[in-house]
Amino acid sequence: MNSKLYKLMNWPEIEEIIYSDGDDPHRILGAHKVGSSLLIQTFYPMAEEIEVVPLSGTKKYKMELADEAGFYAVLVPYKENFKYKYRIKLENGDVKEMFDPYNYEGRMDREDFIKFNSGIHYTIHEKFGSHPMEIDGVKGTAFAVWAPDAARVSVIGDFNDWDGRVNQMRRVDHDGIFEIFIPGALAGDGYQYEIKTKGGVCFKRPDPYGYAFKDKNSETTKITEIEDIKWTDDAFIKNRTKFNRDSDPLSICELSLDSFASRHQNHIPDFEELAKEIVEYVKDHGFNTIELKPVMDHIPGHLFHITGFFSIQTKYGDPAGFKKFVNIMHEAGIRVIMDFVTTFFPKLQCGLNSFDGQALYEYADPRMGVHPRTGDLIFDFGRKQVTNFLLANAIFWVDTYHLDGLRVADIAKILYLDYDRKPGQWVPNMYGGNENLEAKDFLCNFNSVLKTKFPGLLTLTKETSCWPRVTGELDDGGLGFDYKWNNGWTKDFIDYIQNDPLFRSGNHNELTFSLVYCYTERFVLAFTHEEIGRGLEGLYDLMPGDSAQKMAGVRLAISYLMAHPGKKMLYMDPNELSIDNAVFLENMIHSLNEIYYKSPALYQIDTNDSGFEWINSMAAEECMMSFMRKGESDNDMLIVVVNMAGVDRTFEVGVPADGKYYEIFNSDDTCYGGSGIVNPGRIEAGFGEVDGRPYSIPVKLASSSLAIFSYTAYTTQEKKIRKIREEEANNKMQEREKTLRELKNRQEKEEVELLKELHERYEKELAAQEEAIEKKYEQIEEERISSIVSEAALKSISGKKKTQTAKKTTAKKPAAKKTATKKAATKKTTNSKTDKKEDKK
Repeated sequence: MNSKLYKLMNWPEIEEIIYSDGDDPHRILGAHKVGSSLLIQTFYPMAEEIEVVPLSGTKKYKMELADEAGFYAVLVPYKENFKYKYRIKLENGDVKEMFDPYNYEGRMDREDFIKFNSGIHYTIHEKFGSHPMEIDGVKGTAFAVWAPDAARVSVIGDFNDWDGRVNQMRRVDHDGIFEIFIPGALAGDGYQYEIKTKGGVCFKRPDPYGYAFKDKNSETTKITEIEDIKWTDDAFIKNRTKFNRDSDPLSICELSLDSFASRHQNHIPDFEELAKEIVEYVKDHGFNTIELKPVMDHIPGHLFHITGFFSIQTKYGDPAGFKKFVNIMHEAGIRVIMDFVTTFFPKLQCGLNSFDGQALYEYADPRMGVHPRTGDLIFDFGRKQVTNFLLANAIFWVDTYHLDGLRVADIAKILYLDYDRKPGQWVPNMYGGNENLEAKDFLCNFNSVLKTKFPGLLTLTKETSCWPRVTGELDDGGLGFDYKWNNGWTKDFIDYIQNDPLFRSGNHNELTFSLVYCYTERFVLAFTHEEIGRGLEGLYDLMPGDSAQKMAGVRLAISYLMAHPGKKMLYMDPNELSIDNAVFLENMIHSLNEIYYKSPALYQIDTNDSGFEWINSMAAEECMMSFMRKGESDNDMLIVVVNMAGVDRTFEVGVPADGKYYEIFNSDDTCYGGSGIVNPGRIEAGFGEVDGRPYSIPVKLASSSLAIFSYTAYTTQEKKIRKIREEEANNKMQEREKTLRELKNRQEKEEVELLKELHERYEKELAAQEEAIEKKYEQIEEERISSIVSEAALKSISGKKKTQTAKKTTAKKPAAKKTATKKAATKKTTNSKTDKKEDKK
C-alpha cells in the first residue's frame, strides 16, 4: 500500500468495520473526497481482488488490500458526480459486479423520525421493511429497521452470501432506526437482519415489516414488491359509507381459506380460484359479509399466532392475488372483514420476541408482557413506536387490500393487568387499579384513526370480561368499536341447548338473561370457530339425542340466532356434515337470510329495546317462549314462537293486534329436513285475552323448532266484517256473562233459603232432643226417689214402738232429707242438661 493511502487510513474505524462493531459504516465506506482525490473504501471478505470501474471511461482502478480481513481502498482523481461500480473477483474464481451501497443516502428524514417516535407515522411501513426501487438508474432495495438497543445491524441475504459483515447498516436516528440501500438486492431475494448486541451476541431476525416470507418457518423474509391491480370496486367502496351500523342488516359468514383450500386434493388453489368458490358458497347461503380468519403468515396450525404482520400467506399467491380476491368479493356485493391480532404475538426465537436483544415490542416486565396461561407476549402499548407499528399495520391492510372491516382479537387480555393472573403476579396502574390505561388509549386511537381515514369501515372485537362501553362513542368515554361479539349469549344458549330436553326447564333463565343486557352494546350474535370448531358439524356434535334430534337442534339454534336481537355471524366450514344435511341447512340458512333482509323488524330497531317485546317468557316448564320483533311501522311486526321441549306442542299465543298472521318460516319444514309440522295459510287472530294480549293465534310446533309469523292488518272491508264479528262475539260474551251472573244470583238465593231452612230444622230437632232428655232425667229421678221411699217403709215394720218413735223421727228427718235430696237432684238435673247442651253444640 502506498504511503499516501496508508496515511489516509483510519485504523480504529477500519477495525470497527472489520469486527462489525459500528453503527455508522457510511462514515468510512464508499467514496469520500480527500483534497483533490476520492478515497474509495470497501469491505468484502470473500474477495480476492477488487477493481473500481467508472461508468464513463475505460480506465479501471485496482484497489489495494488494506487489511487481510478483506478491507480494500484506492485513491482516484476527484470528479464531480463520479459514478462507479466494483468488479470483484471472488476466492472461488467467480467474478461479480456490484454498485457501492455506501454511496446512497437514507430515505427517511427528520420528520419521519419525529412522527414515528411520536406514534403518528401511519405510513411508516412505506419506509421500514424492504422496498425494491431504482436510484440513479441502479436497481436495488432500500432497507430500514427499528432496533434501538442493537450495537450493529446488518442485512444478510441471497445477494451477499448471508455475510453480516458486507452490508452493515447506518443508524440514522438516535432512537434506533437503521437504513441502507443495497444495489442488486432484487424482488424475490431472501434476507434477514443480523443483529449484534452491545454484549457482542449475534442473532438473526426476519423483517417485522416484511411483505412475505421465503420459507415455511417464517424465518427468512422475501423482498416483495406489491403490484397494483385494476380495481373495479369504486362504487362498492363509496356505497359502504352509507351503511348504518344501527339499522342496516349485517349477516356475517366466518370462514377459513385453509378449509376451502383443503377440498382440493390435487393442487393448491390460488386466491382467485378460492374467491370464486367462496362467492358461490356465500351467495348460496345468503350472507352479505365474510369474516376471514387471519390471512397473515402464522405458525402452522395456529392461525392467530402471527409471524408476519405485514405478510400475506404466499401459499395461495402474492399480494396482488389477494387484492383480486377482495375485488371479486366486492363485485359480488360481499363485504370483507379480516381477523386482526393486535393483542399478542408468539414467543418465538425468531420473530418480534426480544427483537434487538432486549424486550422491544413486548413489555419488559413479564408481569405485564407475558400471558401466564398461554406464554404469548403482550405488545408494549406504552411505547409509541410499538403502537405506531400496530396502527400502520391496520392501515396497511385496509388501504392496500380494500378491506371493509377488522375484527380485533380478545381485548380483555390487554385491558386488564390482572387478566389470568393471581395476586402478586401483576403490576397496578399509576392509580392502583387493574386497568391497562395504555392499552385502552391505544384501542381508542386505533378506532379514531381508522374511522377518520376510512369512512364506513367496521371494527369489531371480542371482549370476554365486563369492560363498559366497548361500542360506546369515543367522545363519551367508549372504546369506539362498531360491534362486540355477544359471547355471553353464545355460552348461555349452548349450555341450555346441550341439556336433554327433559331437563331444560330448570335452565330457562339462560335463554331470557341475554335480553337483560343485549342493548347495553351493539352486539353481534355469533356461533364462531371458538365455540363450534368445525362449523355446523361442530354445532351438530353439541346437540343431544339421535341424528334427527341433533339436526332439529341445529336448525333451532341457527333460527334462534337469526330471530334474536343483534347482528348475525355464523362460522361455516365447507366440509361440514353429510351432503343431504348440508343441502337442507343451506336451504334454511338462505331462507333465514332472505327473511332477515326483507324484514325490517329483525334489524331496523336492533340497538334499543323498542324493537323487542316479550309475549311469554315465563313458560319454563313447557320450554317455550314467544316474543315480538318490531320495526318502525306497525305492519313490520313479527311474532316468534319457540318450542325447545322434546315433544310436539300446540300453543295459544297472545298477539297485540287483530289481523292476519302468516307463518313465513318454520324450522321443521320438510324443505329444511324437518318432519313437516307447520302452520300453513292465513291465521286470523281470535278474540279473547291470552298472555295479557287482547287477541291470540293457535300455533303448532314440533319438538325443538321455531316459527316466525308476519302480521298483516285487515283491509277496510275486512275490518267492517271483523267489527261485526267482534260485536257479535262481544254480545255473546256479554250474554254469557249476564247468564252467569243470573245463575250465580239464583244460586246464592237458593243457598240462603236452604241454609235458613236447615237452621230452623236444626233448632227444632235440638229443642226436641233437649225436651226428651229432660223428661228422661225426670223419670230417672222419680224412680230413684220412689226406690228410696220404698226402702224406708220396709225398715219401719221391725218394731212398733221403735217404729212409732222412728216414724216420728223419720217423719221429720226424711222430710228434711227429701228436701235436700230434691234440691240436689234438681241441681244435678240442671247441670246435666247444661252439659248435654254443650255436647250438642
